[in-house]
Amino acid sequence: MAVGARDELVRALAARVQLFRMSMDRDAVLAPRAMGQVRELMRLVADPAADPEAVRVIADLHRCRSVLLGEEHGRQDAAVAAALARYAGPEEEMSEAEKETQDAEEETQDAEVETSEAEDEAPETAVTARRLGSLHAEAADRVAAAQRDRDPLLLEQALRAARAAVDGTPVHAPPLRASALFLWGSALRTRYEREGDPRDLGEAISALRLAEAGAGSGHPDLPAILSGLCGALRERYERTGALDDLLGAVRVARAAVAAGGGTDRGGRLHNLGLALRQRHERTGDRSDLMEAVDVHREAVRLTPPGHRDHSLLQQGLANALRARHELGGDQADFQARVDALEAAVDAARDSGATGADTVVPRFGAVLNLAAALTERYETTGRYDDVVRAERLLRAADGAVPPRHPLHAAIRYQLGRVLGALGRDEAAACLRSAAFHPAAAPRLRLRAAYAWGRGAMEAGRPQEAVTAYTRAIGQLPALVPRHLAATDAERALSETPGLAGDAAACALAAGDPMGALGLLELGRGVLLGQGMRNHDELAGLRAHAPETAERLVRLRTRLDVADGAGTSDERYATAAEWDRLLVDVRAMEGFEDFLLPPRPAELLPHGAHGPVVLVNVSRYRCDALVLDTAGPRVVPLPRLTLAEAVARTTAFLGALDRLQDADGGSGLMARISDENAIDGHLRWLWDAITGPVLDALGITGAPGTAPRRVWWIPTGPLAVLPLHAAGHHREGAGRTVLDRTVSSYTPTVRALARARRRAAGPAPSFLVAAVPEAPGARPLPGAAEEAAALARMLPGALRLTGEAATRDAVVAALVDHTWLHFCGHGTAEPATPSGSRLLVHDHLDHPLTVAGISRLDLPGAELAYLSACTTARTGLGVADEALHLVGALQLAGFRHVVGTLWAIDDTVALRIAERVYEGLGAPRPVADRAAYAVRGAVREMRDRYPATPSLWAAHLHAGP
Repeated sequence: MAVGARDELVRALAARVQLFRMSMDRDAVLAPRAMGQVRELMRLVADPAADPEAVRVIADLHRCRSVLLGEEHGRQDAAVAAALARYAGPEEEMSEAEKETQDAEEETQDAEVETSEAEDEAPETAVTARRLGSLHAEAADRVAAAQRDRDPLLLEQALRAARAAVDGTPVHAPPLRASALFLWGSALRTRYEREGDPRDLGEAISALRLAEAGAGSGHPDLPAILSGLCGALRERYERTGALDDLLGAVRVARAAVAAGGGTDRGGRLHNLGLALRQRHERTGDRSDLMEAVDVHREAVRLTPPGHRDHSLLQQGLANALRARHELGGDQADFQARVDALEAAVDAARDSGATGADTVVPRFGAVLNLAAALTERYETTGRYDDVVRAERLLRAADGAVPPRHPLHAAIRYQLGRVLGALGRDEAAACLRSAAFHPAAAPRLRLRAAYAWGRGAMEAGRPQEAVTAYTRAIGQLPALVPRHLAATDAERALSETPGLAGDAAACALAAGDPMGALGLLELGRGVLLGQGMRNHDELAGLRAHAPETAERLVRLRTRLDVADGAGTSDERYATAAEWDRLLVDVRAMEGFEDFLLPPRPAELLPHGAHGPVVLVNVSRYRCDALVLDTAGPRVVPLPRLTLAEAVARTTAFLGALDRLQDADGGSGLMARISDENAIDGHLRWLWDAITGPVLDALGITGAPGTAPRRVWWIPTGPLAVLPLHAAGHHREGAGRTVLDRTVSSYTPTVRALARARRRAAGPAPSFLVAAVPEAPGARPLPGAAEEAAALARMLPGALRLTGEAATRDAVVAALVDHTWLHFCGHGTAEPATPSGSRLLVHDHLDHPLTVAGISRLDLPGAELAYLSACTTARTGLGVADEALHLVGALQLAGFRHVVGTLWAIDDTVALRIAERVYEGLGAPRPVADRAAYAVRGAVREMRDRYPATPSLWAAHLHAGP
C-alpha cells in the first residue's frame, strides 16, 4: 500500500468532514471528488481490519452525506456508515505515553505548517479535525452513557467531556460549537433532573440557546437541539411558572417539528403537544388544547406499539385528554385517557428496555394511570380502582431509585391514595415527598400541605405544624426573585390560606410565638422581597462598600427586569443576587442579613399599641395580639372561614350594585344595599373586633382617650373594613371608630421597618390631579380638591390634567416628601400588580402597583390617595398587600391614606379637607395621619350614619 497516498487521502477526507461540520458546506461531502477520494482510499486499504482510522473517516463522510440527503435519499449512505462504524469498532483509548507522543507530533506538525508558507494546509486541518473529532466523540459517548446509567461517576465524566468539547471548539466554528454546546446542555439537564439544582437547569438553557443560535438552519443536530431546549424550558416553567419560558417552549417545539424530517417526528410532535397543553392550562386558550390533542394523536400514530417511545407518547396523549375532560366533562375523554395510560403501561412493560432512560416512560406511565384510577374512585366509589392504584404505586415505589425526582411524585400520589383509604402510612409517604431533595418546590409544597392537613384532621397538631412549616419554607423557591410579577402572583394564588392554616395548627399546639412566625413567613412574601432595608444596607456599606454597591446594582437590575427582559436575563441576575447574599451572610455580624426577623424580635412593636393579627383558617379562627403583655390569643368562635368568604362576597356585591355606573338601581334598592353594608359592619364587630377590644380592655368608657390599634387582617378579611366595624346607627359606643385610632399594616415586619425610619426634614408637597383621564368618566371634584389642597399647602407643586403624566409624577416624587393624588384609581383583582392610578397618559404609560413598588424614595413621608379602590387587592393573593397603598409603602412612604372601594367625589373632597386640617396644615405633621383620618371619617359617619359606603372606605396604613 502506498502509505503516503493513504495518509493524504485520510487527511483530505477528515478535512472534508471537518469543513462540513464547521461551516455546513454541502459540497465538502457531496461533491463527486469526495466520493472519488473515498473509492481511492478503499482501493489502497487492502485489509480494513488493519486500518480502522481509514474506515472511520469513510464512515464519517457517509454519515454526513446521509444527514444532508435526508431519510429517504440518504438511506444507503446511513447504512454504509453504520456498517463501517460497527466494522471499525470503538476507538481505543491511548495510553498517557501515546497521548504525549501524539501531542508532540501534532505540535511539531503545527509549527512546520506555520513556518512554511509553501506547505499545503491539509495537515493542519487534519490535526484540528482529529483533535475536535476526538473531543466530540468522547463527549457524545460519555453523555449517552450517563443518560443510560445513573452512576454518578459516569455523569461527572460526561460533564467534564462535554465541557472539554465546548472549550476545545473554536468560537469561529459556530456549527461545530453548537454540537458541543448541545452535549454540554444535555449533560447539565441530566444532572438537574437527577439532583434538582435549578442552577444546572439555567445553565443548560443558556447552553442550548447558544447551540440554537450557532447551529443555523441546516445543522444536522438542530432538531435535537430544539427539542432539548423545549424540554428544558418546560421544566423551568414547571418549577417556577415563568410564562415566557412556556411561550419559548412552544416556539422552539414548533421549530423542531419544522426543522426535522420524518426521523423522530413523533417525539417532536409530542414535545409540541406538551407545551401547547401547558399553555392552555396557563392561559385558558381552548385552541391550544384542541391542537395538543390532535398533535399527540398524530405522535402516537407515528410511533406504533413496539417503538421505544410509544409509552411516553401515549402518556402525552392521556394528559391532553385529561385536560380536555376537565374542561368539558366528556366521559369519553376520561375513558380514552385511561385507555391511553393502559397502553402506555403495557408498552413500557413489554419493551424490555433497562437503564436510567427508561425510568420516566416506565414508571411515569404507572404514576399517571394510578392518578387516573384514584380520580375515578373519588368520583364513582369504585373500590377496585383505588386498590389497583395502590398496587401499581407500591411496585413503582420499590423500583424507582430513591433519589430520582419521579420517586417524590410516586410517594406523593401513594400518600394521597393511602389517605383516601384511611391508612396511617399516608403521612410517612407524604412526608418523604415533602422532604425529597430532587423534587420541585411545588411538589414539595403540595405534599407538605396534604401531610399537614391529614395530621391536623387526625388530631396531631404538632405534626401538622412541622408539615405546614415545611410547606411555607417552599414559598421563596416557588416565587424566586427572577419571576415576573404576574407569574409570582399566579404561583402564590395556588396556595391561598396556607399561612393562616399553619398558624391555626401552631395555636392548636399551644404555640402562639410559632403562629406569629408562620404568619410572618407565609404572608407578604413578595412584599418582603421588595423591602429596601436601607438600615441593613447602610451597615453593610460601612463594612464592605463594594459588596453593598453590587447588591444595589443587582436589585436595580431585578427591579427593571421585572417589567422587561427575558426569563434568562432575570434568572441570571437572580442567581448572582443569591450567590452574593451567601457571601454576605458568611461575614461576621451579617449572618441574618436581609432575612425575616425572628418572632421574638417583633414583640416590642406591640408596645406602642396593640397589633392585632386576625387569623382565618379552616381549622379555627383567632386574633393573635401583640402588646405590652406579649403575644396573647383571643379566640373568635363566631368567625369561620366559610362565613368570612360568604360575607366578603356579599359585601363586595352590595358595593358593586351601589357603584353601578349606570345608576340603574332604584332608591329602595340602594337603601337595601346600604342596610346590607351596615349589617356586615355589625357582623364584623360582633364576630371579630368587639371581642378583641373587650379582651384588651378597650371599652371606650367616657373620658378615656381612644387607643391606637394596628390591624392585620388575613385571607378574605383583607378587603373588609375592620376599622369601620360596629353598630353605628345606635350611637357612639360599640364601634371601632369610637374606641380606637386604627391603622393597617400588611405584616409586623413592615410595621417595624416603617418605625425604624425617623421623620424627614421639612415637608415638600406634590399635588397631582387628573379630573379627566382618557377613557374614564370625568371627576370635576378632582380639580376642586387640587385647588383646595393648593390653598391649604402653600408652595405645593401642582400637576393637573395633561401635566400629570406618569413620568412627570414619578420625577416629581424624587424631590417631594408628600404626595396627594386625586383622580381615578383602578383595582385589578385578577392581576393585582396591574392595579393603577389613572394619570393622564395611563393608556400608554400606566402608573401601576408594580411600577410604584420599584421606586426608591427613602425620604418619603405621606401619600394621600383620594381615588377609588387604592387599598383593594385580589382575593387569590389577599395576604400579599398587592395594592396601591402597599406599593407606596414599599416605595418608601411611611404613611399612606387610601380607600377600599369607590368613593363619592364630593364626600372625598370633604374628607380630604378635614384630614389636612387634622394634620395641622399649612404645616402638617405626617405622624398625626391616623388621628386625622379617624377624625374625618367619624365626622362623615356622624353626618351620614345610614350610608356607610360614603365614609367607611377611607383608611390609614403606617406606623
